[in-house]
Amino acid sequence: DENLVYVNGFQIYRPFLTRTGQQEGMSFINPALVQNLSFSAGGFAAEYGDRLSSVLDITYRKPSEFRGSFNVSLLGTSVHIEDEVNPRFDYMFAARYQDQSYVLNSLPVEGAYQPRFYDLQFLTNYAITENLTWSVLGHFSSNDYRFAPVSQETRFGTINQALSFRVFFEGEELTRFRTATGATSLKWDVNKRTNLELYAKVFNTDENETFDILGEYFINEVETDPAQEEFGDSVGTIGVGAFLDHARNRLQATIYSIRHVGEYKFLKVTEDGLDYDEKGVLRWGISAQYEDFKDVLSEWNYVDSAGYSLPQSPASSIELFNVIKAENTLQTFRTNGFAQYSRTFNTFKNNFPIEIVKRSVDSLGNKIKTIHRDTIARSRAQFAFNAGLRGGYTAFNNELYLTPRAILSYFPRRYYLDNEGNVKKRFMRLHASSGLYYQPPFYRELRRFDGVVATNTLSQKSFHFVSGIDYAFEMWERESQFKFTGEVFYKYLWDVNPYEIDNVRTRYYGENSAIGHSYGLDMNLHGEFIEGTQSFFKMGLLRAIEDLNNDDYYTYLNTEGVEIIPGFTFNDTIADSVLNQPGFIPKPTDQWFTFATLFQDRMPSVEQFTVQFGFHYGTRLPYGPPDNNRYKDTLRQKAYFRADIGFGYDFLYKRPNKEDRKPFLRPFTDVRLNFEVFNLLGINNVLSQQWIQDTQGRFFAIPNYLTQRRFNLKIILRW
Repeated sequence: DENLVYVNGFQIYRPFLTRTGQQEGMSFINPALVQNLSFSAGGFAAEYGDRLSSVLDITYRKPSEFRGSFNVSLLGTSVHIEDEVNPRFDYMFAARYQDQSYVLNSLPVEGAYQPRFYDLQFLTNYAITENLTWSVLGHFSSNDYRFAPVSQETRFGTINQALSFRVFFEGEELTRFRTATGATSLKWDVNKRTNLELYAKVFNTDENETFDILGEYFINEVETDPAQEEFGDSVGTIGVGAFLDHARNRLQATIYSIRHVGEYKFLKVTEDGLDYDEKGVLRWGISAQYEDFKDVLSEWNYVDSAGYSLPQSPASSIELFNVIKAENTLQTFRTNGFAQYSRTFNTFKNNFPIEIVKRSVDSLGNKIKTIHRDTIARSRAQFAFNAGLRGGYTAFNNELYLTPRAILSYFPRRYYLDNEGNVKKRFMRLHASSGLYYQPPFYRELRRFDGVVATNTLSQKSFHFVSGIDYAFEMWERESQFKFTGEVFYKYLWDVNPYEIDNVRTRYYGENSAIGHSYGLDMNLHGEFIEGTQSFFKMGLLRAIEDLNNDDYYTYLNTEGVEIIPGFTFNDTIADSVLNQPGFIPKPTDQWFTFATLFQDRMPSVEQFTVQFGFHYGTRLPYGPPDNNRYKDTLRQKAYFRADIGFGYDFLYKRPNKEDRKPFLRPFTDVRLNFEVFNLLGINNVLSQQWIQDTQGRFFAIPNYLTQRRFNLKIILRW
């Protein structure tokens, strides 16, 4: 919710009620249509919207000829076609279908999984005149998730106390999301100096959550002594109970938006028709958005432990463990706009002397250092800046805001020798950015745990400072350059709206009750580590913490000076109390270290065969018990560790001429067969925790695991 996603200038929204990873389906972005993308982890320009974290800007391809693709695998199928019908009209159409029951059947919860996801997407461009283009973007998606659980067995605990959790289920879950987006734009190139754009969009979502699931469980101790005959078996029952989860939730939302963006280039046109940037570029924009939400919540849980309903109540009544009942409607309006100015300054030096050191190794393994000296007739360094102001107004809380932003970039004089010995200018960019970033609340951020919509919630606010480097260099005499990018960032946050992550559902407190800090380092290196194939390595460091207002709490000591813990201490006579001030605690996304790589290679002498190895590691994420007390969310999940491998065969490798191919391969530009192994090592990665409580008030955290090792076979055709 704190990240921006754009496709061809249109902001993209996700379903609101998603609560588990299985339900989420496919994202809006279709990889078959993408031409390029840009990403910023913070400190982005004023032209982008109001969010705290990052922005991902996707541009779809403009077709120039008839092309298409078709993929089919054990997980689903996708197809796309595109064509330039004539110089004035082109189109792209794509369809995807996924059935993830094969993958989900590897989850610890056994049952009948029937997840069905499909979407349709199209983009058309029509040149009304030479300088006026009309575009239409459409998208429809359907995510149906039906699940009838049967049983689950999970083992957890420690070496000293190993436990097993076994559940027998009745009932089923049915979740349905229908989303539709219709968007259109007009782009007018008035002249060489002025461009005007107009965007209009309608987004509609209809989401239903329905489930009644009864679970009857046993918590058993497991024998941990290998010398015992019962090793690995249950040797005693320490908990018996049942729970019933019920929901009838429906959310309907329609969002209408209109946006204008303009650009004026301060160009000087010479008599011979050439132009150059003299005083920079001015961009501006203004948008208006109307939102209509209708939300009906009916959700409760019943917990029975050893014959006792929790929470315990008089014999004449039954109290439900967690009840959410609400009917919310919200019609609201918001508007925002920006103005930014960017300019590049060039500094030239004539007859600039350079000295390039090149290191190599001879056939005997000796290191050789050669120095190349030359003179550049006209050497250029560049300095660029972007300064802007963004402002907005939200009607439901009557909030007005202004946020200045600035970006500085420097391109120094750096040169290198290419493989032919020619002197070329190296790409190197040093940059720094800073500014204020406000995030006016959207509907999900307004809805509290009890279902009440808190319309007095204000924007979350942050100050960003980001500094980084983009550097291209040569290594191992490859044809293409390697590229390294690195960014260090710091963000101070206030008026934070705290949230908790329940499975993958984000639940907000609906109040501006915290301050926070977020800082870290991102690094990425990609290039041809194996000649002819691209690979990358990524590493990230992150610290995200927050301090909530009024989260002080007391712990109580008994007459023996021991802290009273319900269900554990026998002496519950209160003799003293201690005030605890939690201070800064980790945010739910506080993952200190992540590392990822995708390494690709071709098999020697049989280069049609390819191998791709993917690896991802992430340190432990925080979590806590389900009592809505954020100060307790300082426990840590297991670290995330996953490896995937894929093997492929490229039927058209080094066969550019159709005459050299077999007849059935001639219509295609790419034909591949891939075999993939997901979670190669079969690691039990944890998604979340399921909490079970006994009659003594003790909670047991039962891990919910992600999918096990799975295999996939995929055929890829492109023409």
